[in-house]
Amino acid sequence: MENLDQTQQEAPKRPVFLTVLCILTLIVTGFGVIGGLTGLFSGPQSPEAIAELQSSSEQSAQMLEDMGSVYWAGEIRKVNQIVEYTQTKFHTSTFISLLTALVGLVSALLMLRGRKNGFHLYIIYNLLNLVGVYAYVPIREVPVFMLITNTLISALFIFLYSRNLRYMNK
Repeated sequence: MENLDQTQQEAPKRPVFLTVLCILTLIVTGFGVIGGLTGLFSGPQSPEAIAELQSSSEQSAQMLEDMGSVYWAGEIRKVNQIVEYTQTKFHTSTFISLLTALVGLVSALLMLRGRKNGFHLYIIYNLLNLVGVYAYVPIREVPVFMLITNTLISALFIFLYSRNLRYMNK
């Protein structure tokens, strides 16, 4: 009788798909943590490196404009602006990115261990990921395609994780 009660209280065995989702999240957030730590230790990019990157991006934007894609040329220019804001507010942007990645990493580890609170933390991670950039970049400068893409990917992963909540306890 005691074994039967224990079996009913334990969550069912974790499916392979949930493991795959967690591993994908661990990879993405792990790279985010590594990138954030690397950024903290290396500091902002040199003005020359930023100028070279912006020059290259401006050439791409100009080429798109010449082909008639004015909208996409403007979006590339906005991404250029984000690079500038990121460097201007280097410590703020790096701290937010690192904190966001750490929250995502912890959420994936919790879900891998079968904890439902990892799912709730994962939702917080996605919200931080979506709105964190607004701490150092004006709203009008964030490309719409970037916001839409990030929102769709976040919503997809939240949905996929939510389908696996029954395999998580507490």
